[in-house]
Amino acid sequence: MDDKTLNIIFNVIGYAGTALVLISFLMSSVYKLRVINTIGSAVSAVYGILVHTYPTVALNSALAIINIFFLWRHFTDKSEKIYSAKPVSVTDESVRFFIDKYVDEIHEFFPSFDAVNITGNAAFLIFCEDTIAGVLIGKKNESGVLEIYLDFVTKTFRDFSVGKFLYREIAKTSVRKCRFLADIPKSYVYLRKIGYKRVGDYMELELK
Repeated sequence: MDDKTLNIIFNVIGYAGTALVLISFLMSSVYKLRVINTIGSAVSAVYGILVHTYPTVALNSALAIINIFFLWRHFTDKSEKIYSAKPVSVTDESVRFFIDKYVDEIHEFFPSFDAVNITGNAAFLIFCEDTIAGVLIGKKNESGVLEIYLDFVTKTFRDFSVGKFLYREIAKTSVRKCRFLADIPKSYVYLRKIGYKRVGDYMELELK
């Protein structure tokens, strides 16, 4: 392989790494940002090794290590130390404010949800430190089944960690099963990731 071809290949690697780093900053989810940024930094570090630009190698290696550290902390610490869930009334002013603020996006994921006349007898606000990250609204029956009408989090926290935390908290209550009507295509991947399974016309999650 001649020098010209090698130079083209090296440049492609370099541009690919740079593109991934730039794309990472377009992510609304911090988790996705760090994952893509880590890959881009690693590719850029390889490019630096290939063309012998060691300051580039040092910088991108450091960025990759920093991202990996925060990703590790995300999976080991975040759900336990940062998130909190607060049971509230469905008529709570914070619930009303949150739904009004994100109503258009809520209807993208839950088109049948009635944001004007909120029904149900159970609601949880999920906080990340002092910020409301999401809300869950549903109706709990006497047999411990919680029929969920809304399970929504904002873009920043849409990385499954909020949901996993929330359902662990719900499992500490008298709820033994959560249930969704299955006609929610935009939330299907999320529900499967959390552990829901399709049962007839419903998505159901058995809580342990």
